Amino acid sequence: MGTLRMVVVMKLKYIDELAGGRKRFRRRYPKDVAQELGASVFQVAMKAREGADLFTEHAKLLSEYEKIVAKARRKAAGEGHLSPLEQWRERVKEAEEIVAGVSGVRDEDEAREVVAENLKQRGADPVLYRAVVNPEAQEPAVTMLDAKKMYRTERMGGAEGRNQKNRLERVCRRIEASLGPLDRLALVDLKREHARKLRDDMLATKKNDGSPLSPSSVKRELNMVRAMVSLAIKEHDLQGQAHNPFEGLDVAQKNSAPKTEWELRDPLPSNIILAMREKMAQATRVPELGLIWRLLEGTGCRGSEIVGLRTLDVELEGPYPHLRVAWHEERRVKNKVSIRSVPLVGDALEAAKAAMQRANGDQMLFPRYAYEGGADAVSQALMRHLRKFTSNRRHVVYSLRHNMKDYLVSAGVPERDEHRILGHSLGGVGNRVYGGDEAKLKAATEAMIKAHAFMP
Repeated sequence: MGTLRMVVVMKLKYIDELAGGRKRFRRRYPKDVAQELGASVFQVAMKAREGADLFTEHAKLLSEYEKIVAKARRKAAGEGHLSPLEQWRERVKEAEEIVAGVSGVRDEDEAREVVAENLKQRGADPVLYRAVVNPEAQEPAVTMLDAKKMYRTERMGGAEGRNQKNRLERVCRRIEASLGPLDRLALVDLKREHARKLRDDMLATKKNDGSPLSPSSVKRELNMVRAMVSLAIKEHDLQGQAHNPFEGLDVAQKNSAPKTEWELRDPLPSNIILAMREKMAQATRVPELGLIWRLLEGTGCRGSEIVGLRTLDVELEGPYPHLRVAWHEERRVKNKVSIRSVPLVGDALEAAKAAMQRANGDQMLFPRYAYEGGADAVSQALMRHLRKFTSNRRHVVYSLRHNMKDYLVSAGVPERDEHRILGHSLGGVGNRVYGGDEAKLKAATEAMIKAHAFMP
């Protein structure tokens, strides 16, 4: 009686039959990947025609395809390499697909044995081998690289400007310089000593001009680190396993008084404002710059709030013309308080009318700068003009907000209306909640008219 032999049949997907018994691996890319690569299909003429060699080559090409797809998606999202956790999950998914292609075996366990033996013989990726042998193994720890990616996805989304993305990259470079590679910093291993070391290294950091990084800048960047860690702990269900060592970390240096945002910038002197007005009136090559400057000066808004305006955000009719600073896909405002109506009076009203006319029905008030990073481009262009009249580093485009605050204070405007105009916290619940929109806009308009009387 002959020996009974079990035949293992591997039903392989994505294989075409070619002439002469040859075979070809052919699989379409997902639409988003095809757009990134500029190719719609991954296809390779296979060397093997049957048996274990065909299975081995198929597994290799399938793995190569998955890597190309993953790499293209990371590139499109502006991401770097995979974290250990992401790599493990990708390999588990890949292993499941390979195992599912094996037939002629008694059960899944035997299928895994067949695949594992094949992978071992050809020296395949050890992570893939482990995913085949033990897919239920404990996952790698969540790292700071996972925290970075989670923060970028959940907190920044796709509408954030270049400044925020650049800051995230800069902060993560500081973390790596101080504590080591992000993908080796497990959240469960973070301790207070890590937080203190990062803080101290940041405070010792020198800027391009040789001056130290200010405590306020360090605090702002550490706030981002703290938010990254907190979000990752929450979204990866690590409560009770990991804690955030950056919570409550004191940044102030010894014997130094804390500086506020308003202490780091000075209002522009009257002679500089007058010089810039004349210069902006002559900005015929790029008229939008002159209009943006006039709106910044006459409203006290942030640069991104003006540059990101839509035409529907500009209300020129009625007793109280105003700008509506609101969240939309092209521009996210700084915070909830920043969503507000800002009165248009005097030259700011005339600038808004001129901008509406130039927009000529376009969705955006300043379509020339309606792209990610447009507000940065405007700021840089205006700064080049401003530097012709002042070399004081505390004199910047943002100084116009300080000027408006000074005008409002000089006019004796109630703090409540001052904060509504500038988009600052309103304090008590009554100030924030009660009162109709028209009544608030009327009070803000009257306050703005008084403030404009103090402008040079």
